[in-house]
Amino acid sequence: MAIRMWNHLSTTDFLEVDRDKTLVLMPLGATEQHGPHLPVGTDHLLVEEVLRRIKPRLDDIEALLLPTLWCTKSNEHVAFPGSLYLQAETMMAMVHDITAAISRSGFKRLVIMNWHGGNSDLLSALTRDIRQRSQLLTFLIDIVYIFMGPTSEQAGVAQGVDIHAGRYETGMMLAAYPNLVKPGPYQDIGSDLKRGRLADSFAGCRYVLPEGGPVRVGWETTDLTSDGVIGNPAGSNAAEGEQNLEEMVERVEAMLREIATFEFRS
Repeated sequence: MAIRMWNHLSTTDFLEVDRDKTLVLMPLGATEQHGPHLPVGTDHLLVEEVLRRIKPRLDDIEALLLPTLWCTKSNEHVAFPGSLYLQAETMMAMVHDITAAISRSGFKRLVIMNWHGGNSDLLSALTRDIRQRSQLLTFLIDIVYIFMGPTSEQAGVAQGVDIHAGRYETGMMLAAYPNLVKPGPYQDIGSDLKRGRLADSFAGCRYVLPEGGPVRVGWETTDLTSDGVIGNPAGSNAAEGEQNLEEMVERVEAMLREIATFEFRS
């Protein structure tokens, strides 16, 4: 028992898999600008890094890992070169087509693992639709939503905002893919609620936050930052990034273990 790669199996190999109990893991990343210092593939690189670290820790759970969906709903970054994106309708159709095929192959349990905030709300709705259309028991581990950005409890409190290419993601990229990260210092890039355009836009707001607040506001990246960084990468380092990655891996492992035994019982 172990996590195996879906696209490494032959068609007859699938007949030997316990399709009632096997978790099908669907990772979603993105290809979008991450400021002047990180690659456009940051989101799919990091979700793959988390899964790479989790694989040896789950050798007692049967799972199949799909190829990462690397182009998703990133149209908020359209103003920046290198960003690729799908419209919401296109992404919904693509996910439904893939999950319908998974169901037709006889599998019963799907885990969507997302690392891109622009997908979060869409995926929350899709999990229920997938359940109805394809009868897959569908779970969503939204890594970005769980681990990044301000929460509703922080409304009205002065804090930094670190939701895109800031200290959190930069540190993890320095730990996992240092050769793809432009060297610092990162003193003059990015903005958050303490400085730059975000500070001006949200000054005095208790409820309206760019991400995670009680009141949501539709935004494009250029509404919040001029260089594509929504956060403050100053102080990023590989040691902190490594610690954040390990803590994330431990929590996601625990989530997957709980998912593996969950059933709706009447």
